[in-house]
This record gives sequence, C-alpha cells and structure tokens, in this order.
Amino acid sequence: MESNKEISAYNYKHFKATDYDFTNFKGPKPGEKYVDFKATTLDGKTVRLSDYLNQPVVLDTGSITCPMYANSKTSMIVLQKKYPTIHFLLLYVREAHPGSRTNGVTSFQEKMVNAKSTLKLYNERRTVLVDDLEGTAHQLYGAMPNMTYLIGTDGIIKFRANWTNIEALEKAIVNPTEHFVEKQDFYPVTKPPISVVLRTLMVGGFRALYEFLISLPQLIRQHKEVDSL
Repeated sequence: MESNKEISAYNYKHFKATDYDFTNFKGPKPGEKYVDFKATTLDGKTVRLSDYLNQPVVLDTGSITCPMYANSKTSMIVLQKKYPTIHFLLLYVREAHPGSRTNGVTSFQEKMVNAKSTLKLYNERRTVLVDDLEGTAHQLYGAMPNMTYLIGTDGIIKFRANWTNIEALEKAIVNPTEHFVEKQDFYPVTKPPISVVLRTLMVGGFRALYEFLISLPQLIRQHKEVDSL
C-alpha cells in the first residue's frame, strides 16, 4: 500500500515539467509480456486488462485536462471504427494539468466523476477504464499522460509509443510482426493546435494554463531530447 504522501505526490496539484521524464519510458517493451492490472468501468464494475485479450487491445491513456489526449481522441475513434476486431481502451489516469476548475483528485470518487465528465465533454466512444487512486496501472505502463500500447491476443506487446502517434499505431495494427521487429518506443509528438491546448487547459482552469506556460520552455527542451534519441 502506498502512503497518503505518495498518493498525493502522484496526484499532483501543480503541474511541473519535471513530473515527467520523457527519455525514460518505463513499462513493458515490444516483445515482452503484458502486465495485467485491475481497473474500474464507468458503471463501477471491476475488470482486468486480461478480460479484453480475446481480441488485440489498443490501450491509450488520458485525462480531461490533457491536451495531447484531447487532440488524438477523434483519430483514435476513427481507427476504432476502421478496426472493429480490436478492443480500443482508454485508461483514465491522473489529471495532466489540474487547476482551480478541475483539481488534482484526492479520492477515487473524484477521479470517477472526472472520467465520466470526459465521456461527455469529448464525446469519447471507447471503453473507458478508470485506474485506481494510486495510479497502479498508469505507473506499470510508464506513467506518461497520453501513451499507447498495442497488445496481441498472445499477451505480447506489439507496439508502444510514449506519446500517441496515430500513423505509427496504424502501421503496427496492419502489420504487427513487422512493427514488433523495429522495437521503437519514441515517436515524434503530434503537437495539438493552440486552440485545443487552450481549450483543454482551461478545463483545468487559469492556474493550469499559467503552470503550463511557465513550464513550456522546459517541456520544449525535453521534447527535443526525445527527438534526438
């Protein structure tokens, strides 16, 4: 069991660029076995990731205050319609940019409320799984705010990306064996339009926008470090 202090640190109230290490993508790698976890559906049912492995799984992460999630959501739903024999799952994780309107959560009930609000605000069509308050599943898979995994029915990771990259993901879906051999983890980030960034940050509130802006130079440097890998 994590302490209250550790849980509070995970569910930070104030965003800082140093909350994320873009160059150290933890979690199972392509070619490795997936790690099972428990999560909660929006109707309160406890499920496991393994419950969905009767078909390949695209596991994506996001939150209501994450501009990267907001920007990739529509393209993900297009892929979901295009590949109906794949389970497309959204794992709801910690708030990427909490603020005065959407705080960093302090209870699982608050996290569930935010996840349900995301469904309405972004017209989310995928199956939404809510991680526990401690972020167990999120941390097992790398703890990035908007990352993607493709998992085969054999439980092997076929593809992963530290930031959701629709083009690379579809290539992996079409030919997972070829993509698996490449064993790539880091893909060019798809930068959201300014309008999406501002709109999503304001879901968090003015404080979320302010903290993002003061962190922006460091975020740019961190992205450049990844691009050089």
